[in-house]
Amino acid sequence: MQHTTMQDTPSQDGRGMADMAMHQSSMQHGSMGSAGSGMRRVTIVGAGFSGTLTAIRLLHFAEAPLEICLIEREEGYRYGGIAFGRASTNWEHMLNIQAGRITLRRERPEDFLEWANEEADRSEWPQKWQYHAFGVACVVPRRIFRQYLAERLRGAAADAHAEVSLRELSGEVIDVRGQGGGYVVKYAESSAQGGVHDLFSDQVILATGHLSPVQAPFYHRIKDCDRFIADPYAPGAQDRFQAIGPEEGVLVTGSALSAFDTVISLIHAGHQGPILICSRGGHMHGTYPVDHEHDIWQSRRPPFLDTEHLTPEVVIEGIRAEYAHLRAEHGVEPGSALEAVFPERVMKAWEPYVIELVSRMDARDVRMLLDKYKSLIVTSRTSTVREIGGVVRSRMRGFNGAPKTVDVVSAAIQDMRLVEDGTKIRVVFADQPDIVVDRVVNCLGNNTDYERTGHPLWNGLVHSRGYALPQTKTHRGIEVGPHGQLIASDGEAAAGLFGVGPMRQGDETTRRGRLGAFVFSIGTLRNQCFDTAMEVLRRLESASDEEQMDIPDGIHHCLIRSSDWIAADLMTEEATLARLRERLQDYAQGSAYPNAVNYLQAQDRTERRKYRTILDDDLADFGAALSREFGLTAQQERRTVSLLATLVQKHAVHNLCDITKLAGWDSQYAGQVKHAPTKGA
Repeated sequence: MQHTTMQDTPSQDGRGMADMAMHQSSMQHGSMGSAGSGMRRVTIVGAGFSGTLTAIRLLHFAEAPLEICLIEREEGYRYGGIAFGRASTNWEHMLNIQAGRITLRRERPEDFLEWANEEADRSEWPQKWQYHAFGVACVVPRRIFRQYLAERLRGAAADAHAEVSLRELSGEVIDVRGQGGGYVVKYAESSAQGGVHDLFSDQVILATGHLSPVQAPFYHRIKDCDRFIADPYAPGAQDRFQAIGPEEGVLVTGSALSAFDTVISLIHAGHQGPILICSRGGHMHGTYPVDHEHDIWQSRRPPFLDTEHLTPEVVIEGIRAEYAHLRAEHGVEPGSALEAVFPERVMKAWEPYVIELVSRMDARDVRMLLDKYKSLIVTSRTSTVREIGGVVRSRMRGFNGAPKTVDVVSAAIQDMRLVEDGTKIRVVFADQPDIVVDRVVNCLGNNTDYERTGHPLWNGLVHSRGYALPQTKTHRGIEVGPHGQLIASDGEAAAGLFGVGPMRQGDETTRRGRLGAFVFSIGTLRNQCFDTAMEVLRRLESASDEEQMDIPDGIHHCLIRSSDWIAADLMTEEATLARLRERLQDYAQGSAYPNAVNYLQAQDRTERRKYRTILDDDLADFGAALSREFGLTAQQERRTVSLLATLVQKHAVHNLCDITKLAGWDSQYAGQVKHAPTKGA
């Protein structure tokens, strides 16, 4: 069978050849209600970065009949979302991470570089990039990364199992409801003919991306004015930047990465006038040194955590004192290269302590601290590559013959109103004189409160259906289980419903201690997508196996615990049980785990099939040997092999997603590794 992807409604937005190849239209499945006899269906809601990558992982590893439906409501975001989509970026927008660290497959760190240098269709790239050789430390335009996603999806669909297919649909999902052990996904088609369809799905993965931008109260008088850009990443926003006069004064509210993107959008549009970046704290991202290396430090447990009752005052004072101690310990000098990366290295080292801190504090205090210090946290957690930060900071200084055009002000805005017949906007501050500008761009970030989203689908999931619960501790995103299962209003996992992407940011903070942009960084999201895809496939394969479905959460983190759990129900005599545990542990660590890693790291389906056969045959031989040695019944042998295979694979996925470990480089780029993370990042 030849693999092609199928889209319900081909787009007409002028995509390149790579995109057109992804959108061959087919109506192979006439009824949207059923995927056909024996066919299971997984529907992914949202085809941005997270949705696309999850589909890629499902296509890589699905071995039974499966239809993967990928639904996107905004074609300009397909394969990229707001970070990389055509609708939200131009060719001057760069990834804020080095080329050697943006692979879609952590187990193959060279994958992006091999694609960019050896496979990518460059026919539609600007001349500046058509002849560019990418190395580990290079910057990458976001539009190139979007093409990488699209082409890797096409390749995964072509290489998939003969009975695994990908269907791409254009439309907005308006409801998800449980039915018959699965879910009915209701979506409104985007084509001119329209129509609302019900799509029965065995499992649903929500990859809806960010919620809408924050709308501060001081915008209420100008929110409908064409001089106000409420969302710099919205479809059509790049055209609106082009419409801004070259000498007009622009106020940017907020000082995080979206503000930097806005400055780049303005410059790309030919803007030369004054730009004022305004935020309450006036905090700005630093700029990485040219030869910076990402590293992971270890630091002592901050002494203030020994305080019995952690109040906000104790936490704030304790963090300040410990930060000062670490600066002195590392000899950080003002203006040094180390100072530029010091805050983010400390915050990375503190992630285990963030988990403890959040778990011990009252939820209201956690939210207050995250809200009050949001800008400081966000700007400290990451700096910018020079191709982003340098553009902004050079215009903050000015040069001989090149005037300063960007200013930063720390101030609280009280109101905005139209003046001069609606041609300008007056900005009223709490503690300084008013100013008048020509345009205002909102860069305050996106709403993170799923209690009040304004999003029909999420309103239904949270309030009408009770399938989702706003994240309790941080009130950022939703509650999810360890593999992204949605936690329902009753506190139980909603079987068959998963989430990947920014909706999991509160969970990333409470479960892994991540803060700032690292709650939805490329590394974080690719780990989510891989782990969730593998768990969805496991559940499809084991839906009727109660023992498989009852594996305790987290036991797979340790192969010794996994082996002990399997053995516990097989033997009662202590000496025999101890010997069985030892046999299981030795085999899991020495044979099954390496075989599982080889399978998960395989280059293509042919290689995966080879390693899967090796793994399965070896497990079968081990099971037979155990049966002879310990007198197991046929049922006990099957149970042992089945559970061991599952736990070893889950352990391998867990390790491959470990953010503290760097995958090995064994390609032509190995000599450039000094520019990549030395201990993982």
